[in-house]
Amino acid sequence: MSLATALVLLAALTVSAAILLIVVALVWWVDRYDREPLHLVVMVFLWGASAAPLVSVTVFGVMDRLLSGVEETTTVALISLGLVTPMVEEFSKAVAVVLVVVFSSKFDNPTDGVVYGTAVGLGFAVSENVIYGISAGVHLHSAAGILILVGGRTLLSAGVHAVSSATFGGFLGHAVMSGKLPGRIMWSATGLLAAIVLHGSWNLSLVWFGPVGESGAPRLWLAALPVLYLIYIVALALVLHSEHRILKRQLGDEVELGLVPSWVLDVIPFYRRRIRANWWPSRSERTVIARLLTRVAFRKHALRNLPPGEAAMASLEVVKLRQRLREILDPEDPEPS
Repeated sequence: MSLATALVLLAALTVSAAILLIVVALVWWVDRYDREPLHLVVMVFLWGASAAPLVSVTVFGVMDRLLSGVEETTTVALISLGLVTPMVEEFSKAVAVVLVVVFSSKFDNPTDGVVYGTAVGLGFAVSENVIYGISAGVHLHSAAGILILVGGRTLLSAGVHAVSSATFGGFLGHAVMSGKLPGRIMWSATGLLAAIVLHGSWNLSLVWFGPVGESGAPRLWLAALPVLYLIYIVALALVLHSEHRILKRQLGDEVELGLVPSWVLDVIPFYRRRIRANWWPSRSERTVIARLLTRVAFRKHALRNLPPGEAAMASLEVVKLRQRLREILDPEDPEPS
């Protein structure tokens, strides 16, 4: 690899990684009702960029040694590409999202799963781009070829990793909200299966239809890009709308019980109203109030399906959150101007 080629490759990979990081930050920001701790999102992204590829490569290496005597036929290649590879990669990415559920109480709805799934998927895509980029850089000697490779992988392969892992994350969010163990297992297993099917279908489509048409025309890019990202955007919009409905319903109950002022229901479920300054004078207190009310709503929503032991703990958390709110809010005070 010449110095010029190496510099072009380094620049392309740097720009690609920056774009994917911006996407992760944007998705985190869009989760406007109850944003996840940024350090957890970063850690999940780093898992996708480091541990998940390492686990995948290790498993693939072991499998290659175990199956060294198996003849490489077309059928074997298709099974590997459409089933084995997606299973290994999606499982290695899913581990990070599951760890967040196990060790953090902040993960409590499908939107959280979409955010973490996107982060781990795009982290994985960054490392995969580096691996493929370095491998191709040895053989490609033109800047245009390198830019097309890295750019194409950033637009398409990274999107597939994000969509598939976000799908698992969304299903895992439903699993967290499901009370009984069979329901949690069902939601989690279905999410992992859906991620594997999405990933495998993409891999096989590249084999069956080819990444380019005649004269190198990117026919699959043009067909897949709008569909791929539209599915993701619609899914994200749906889970955000679901959060909006949960906030309205649960905070409405709090208002009826006289635990919070009536203006809360007109402000907190609506992002644009919530970021305005006219509903509470102190900016720092506005942030705390919004987070406390949002947490109360989501924990109350989860109470319906939790088993007795977990429900008791969640109820205690709701009580503590209400006490903290009473230190800031007084339901008897007139509505703020």
